[in-house]
Amino acid sequence: MKSVTFSEIVRVRQRPGYLRRIATWRQSLPWALTLLAGLPLLMLVLHLIDPGTPLPYIVLPALLGGVLPVCMLGPGRFEMQTRFDAHYMISTLDEAMAALGYRKSDANAESIRYYRPRPWLRRQEGAITVAVRPHALEVIGPVGSLRLLQHHIAR
Repeated sequence: MKSVTFSEIVRVRQRPGYLRRIATWRQSLPWALTLLAGLPLLMLVLHLIDPGTPLPYIVLPALLGGVLPVCMLGPGRFEMQTRFDAHYMISTLDEAMAALGYRKSDANAESIRYYRPRPWLRRQEGAITVAVRPHALEVIGPVGSLRLLQHHIAR
């Protein structure tokens, strides 16, 4: 899109996801299963590749790699700025969000809310909120989803 510029994705100052209270077991089950099954399997494969490697050199990076994504999933924001009215970009945004698996839940003249239907998430978790301004759309949501959205719209 020639007349649209993207700002950088910046983190929104909120409590990180791992410090919030987990409301249901369905939210923590995929992460716990990945840690319980995936990390020992990863350590075993790394040990089989090079049996002479000291175990702390395998275990510590694997544990840090398992916990690091929890720190990276915090909320962020960016702006899509344009020379014309921002309401014209909403259809492009809708198409990009649909391609990423999001559905529109709430919409009015000033804001739009999208959610990704996942069985382990409630509607507000992983949701993306878009504030419509005269010449910009302010997009707030998970950092990973925002990066994918920017990449998809910029193509």
